Amino acid sequence: MSKENPKPLRFWNYLCYGLSAVGWNITLGAIGLFFPVFILEVAQITPAQNSILTTTVAVLSTVSGFFVGFLVDATNTRWGKLKPWILLTMLPGAACYFFMWFSPDIVSPTGKLMWYLFFYGGYQVIMAGFLNARSALVMYATQEPRERDILNTYSSAFGITASLLGLLLQQGTFALFHADLGYNPCGNGTHNGTGHGSTRDTEKTAFMVVAAVRTGIFVLCGLAAVFGVPEKKDIKREQRSLFVVGDIKDLVRHRPLLTMAIISTLLTLGINTKGTYCALMLQYTFNLSDQMIYIMIVYVVTEAAGTFLWNVVIRRIGRTKAACLGILVFLLPHNAAILIATRDLLGTALLPFLYVVSVWGGIGEGCIVLALSILQTDVIDDFELKTGNKMASIFYSLWSSLSGIVNAISAAIFNWILQLANYNADDCVQPGSVKQVLRYISTGTPLAAYTIALMFLIWLYPITEESRMRTKMALSARRTAAVDERRALLNNTDAVSVQERI
Repeated sequence: MSKENPKPLRFWNYLCYGLSAVGWNITLGAIGLFFPVFILEVAQITPAQNSILTTTVAVLSTVSGFFVGFLVDATNTRWGKLKPWILLTMLPGAACYFFMWFSPDIVSPTGKLMWYLFFYGGYQVIMAGFLNARSALVMYATQEPRERDILNTYSSAFGITASLLGLLLQQGTFALFHADLGYNPCGNGTHNGTGHGSTRDTEKTAFMVVAAVRTGIFVLCGLAAVFGVPEKKDIKREQRSLFVVGDIKDLVRHRPLLTMAIISTLLTLGINTKGTYCALMLQYTFNLSDQMIYIMIVYVVTEAAGTFLWNVVIRRIGRTKAACLGILVFLLPHNAAILIATRDLLGTALLPFLYVVSVWGGIGEGCIVLALSILQTDVIDDFELKTGNKMASIFYSLWSSLSGIVNAISAAIFNWILQLANYNADDCVQPGSVKQVLRYISTGTPLAAYTIALMFLIWLYPITEESRMRTKMALSARRTAAVDERRALLNNTDAVSVQERI
């Protein structure tokens, strides 16, 4: 009876699912915010080599992310479908992550590039399984859309908070080692005539220590998902094969999936581009390296705090309207303001202006992170109603793969643009072309991506609040009928057994 009429989720379940987002996002956020600084200025990989690195790793991540969805969907063990993947990918993924932040004493540029290709690529490939299983767990933890919304709210809020925790860890560790975030070739003691001095060595050590702390947090939070979040099996349980042609045809023909794939890719591109190049933009375009961490903290705090408020807004006005509101009122003005802001235009008001704009942008991004995860669950429910198959892991795999392809292409283009703009980590002052390129990449790209995504949401996204409610009631009725059918079958089986014994 407990499997047929599952108990509602408790606060402990929401908390553990939120904690699982902390471990993942604290590592992912560090890669987005600090790995470009580390790889260019500490490991001394050139922008051209970094383009090869990021493109190759993104391709590996995309390919593995596509196939892992089918593998996860075909998995069926007595421990569940998703939890074995979460458990078995944590430790090797954590090991690869730690060695990503290790700067080996390799003289050969090719050898150093191969080191980061192996560990960075290995981390992304292994984590494709972890992320897919963790994302799909929300669909198997409960059948109630309201409980899924709460799970996604905790996941979004805790994931954003993890970015803040990552910033504080980074800042605290660097302060402990008296190191500066971002190599400063103009600083005292940086050069000793034969190479780089203690400043860069200290920065290497600080990066390794904070990476070890993040790795430990990631493992602990992954265990929280395994032991603290239930994974309910479908009443209609069947063993699935890989790459069923009929299922693939259903996926291709499903309009909400295709539309959400475009929307998700564009929104993820905007968020990732801003996060990846924001630190370099603040350091070089605005010459605010001493304020970089604090501006990011303000952005992340407002993003996390706004998530729970946006959950209320979503319940009041609906998912699509809330997402459009977040883009139109908050994100577009935020990026446009930074795009046109200069010290010549604002003078001493530039720093306060950037803090205010960061608050505004953080509120908008909190909306997008939450609304995107909730809209994706609606698409999966719509597909289940129309085809009878859930295939949540495959959906998350496809969305992740498409985003990975676009991010790989954009990362390659942006790094080559930086190379053409004469970016060099050892230059005491970057040329004006680098400052402008960083501004256009960090704000112009999200501005374009959000605008296109907004148009798709307004005119092409087919799921409305009315159709979502009809889907919810139809799925509930179908599951109730399946439970009644199963109960009747069990009763008939018991009756036959009694008659045979008599």
